[in-house]
Amino acid sequence: RVTFASQQDYFTDENRVLRKDPQQDYHLEYAMENGTHTILAFSRELHTCDTNDRSITESTVRVIWAYHHHDMGEAGHNYHGANRGTRSLRLLHPEPQEASSASLPYFDLTNQDVPVPDKDTTYWCQMFRIPVQQQKHHVTKVEPLIQKGHENLVHHILLYQCSSSLNGSLLGAGHECYHPNMPDAFLTCETVLFAWAIGGQGFTYPPHVGLSIGTAADPQFVLMEVHYDNPSYAEGLTDSSGLRLIYTPVLRQYDAGVIEAGLWVSLFHNIPPGMPEFVSEGHCTRECLTEALGAERPAGIHVFAVLLHAHLAGRAIRMRHFRQGAEQKLLAHDEEFDFNFQEFQYLTEERTILP
Repeated sequence: RVTFASQQDYFTDENRVLRKDPQQDYHLEYAMENGTHTILAFSRELHTCDTNDRSITESTVRVIWAYHHHDMGEAGHNYHGANRGTRSLRLLHPEPQEASSASLPYFDLTNQDVPVPDKDTTYWCQMFRIPVQQQKHHVTKVEPLIQKGHENLVHHILLYQCSSSLNGSLLGAGHECYHPNMPDAFLTCETVLFAWAIGGQGFTYPPHVGLSIGTAADPQFVLMEVHYDNPSYAEGLTDSSGLRLIYTPVLRQYDAGVIEAGLWVSLFHNIPPGMPEFVSEGHCTRECLTEALGAERPAGIHVFAVLLHAHLAGRAIRMRHFRQGAEQKLLAHDEEFDFNFQEFQYLTEERTILP
């Protein structure tokens, strides 16, 4: 039993003491309870002008929840004990329109018992052949297949398109990426087809877009790069994580691709010591875009989703967009970036990037 009438606006002070907010901004819309769940739906202005409230923006918000098994009595709230948790969300971002993919074919690209070294960071590269050939298909969804218990070990996965001139001798031959002994053929895999990062769920392409596979121009060989994060230097770990690609023979209107911008991992990316904050900038210049798009896509490309990616030092990310010297609306941004919650942001309206 829940006393719904006691639903009120509270806040905590710096000593974690719960206090009733003199400005009541939360309004109960409905409430219901069954044998397993209590559901409360409430509304609030995005910006309440109340110093005890946080504004709700397009950035990541960490929602904290706690409950007690008994209703609030005259003495006030009961301490929640272990019934508490937190979750990062983007409250204002649209959900993708997802059709059922249960009946669609799929194939998996997964590592097989990769030995994860007892060191802080490892990049592991594995070559695969795309099994769908002779006819064009569209990938409609990509799902991460993270080995149970390794949710914090697998930090991100990148899928690169490789040269079509490669032979199958390198299939199944995994190797530590960017290592002196890495096969030279791995260096031909430069074009990113897909990216997934920690905390992310599966990625669903919009109904009119798909990742093309099966034609002569599409990748026959791909390189999957898995970044393992092992800060505790745990020994004896083996991993079999990877990706599942769901596809359809029913073609969509547009082919999908990936464009990368920002700062690459390198020794030249330094944050000065002792700085409370520091802005790093990477530029995708007009000359670069003209070379990439000028001949092939003179009318530009249409951005429908953005993945903002950083590591533990990242606090906020902005993807800025300029045209002929004038700044456009931000493509994507997150002023409260959470390292453990890296999801694609689906844009409410597609944005055109011109050469």
